[in-house]
Amino acid sequence: MHLSIAIPEAQVVEAPALLRLVRMAPAFDVEADEQGVSYVALFEDFPKSVEVVVRLIEEAWDLHDVQITLEARPVVSRIKFYVALLCYRGSLGAPNAEAYCLQRAASVNNESGCPDRACLSHCQFMCSRCVGLSRHHGASPMPAQLMDMARAAEVDWCPNLRIVNVDT
Repeated sequence: MHLSIAIPEAQVVEAPALLRLVRMAPAFDVEADEQGVSYVALFEDFPKSVEVVVRLIEEAWDLHDVQITLEARPVVSRIKFYVALLCYRGSLGAPNAEAYCLQRAASVNNESGCPDRACLSHCQFMCSRCVGLSRHHGASPMPAQLMDMARAAEVDWCPNLRIVNVDT
């Protein structure tokens, strides 16, 4: 999966630690467009480089005009993406990633008072949103609705994401 993080040159020049992190990416480039020059960290193997991506986002947190692109789709919410990234990183230390995700989703489910039906996503960032799914005739299939939800929650990239294929 391809991820890129582009940071305007003027902001990178003022932050030497940020430049070091950009260079720690598996590949990096300097690109120019109508908005100016940017340093771009490229991760062809995302999310395998999760540690560097987390550190890069943290270092660039207060900067403006940072562009994160995932599979040619712009990441709309840097905070949602970052929080999901931290969750994924946490799952890497768990003996069972699926159980880790189920436990996190169950915790959110218990706190938010979700309806008494099986969760269709097993993801803490989506489970409380399932109430808005349409089960009416003519609605998009449930997996498609859940995938749209995953994109909106910035978790569609997560290797742990499991969406139940139920159309009821």
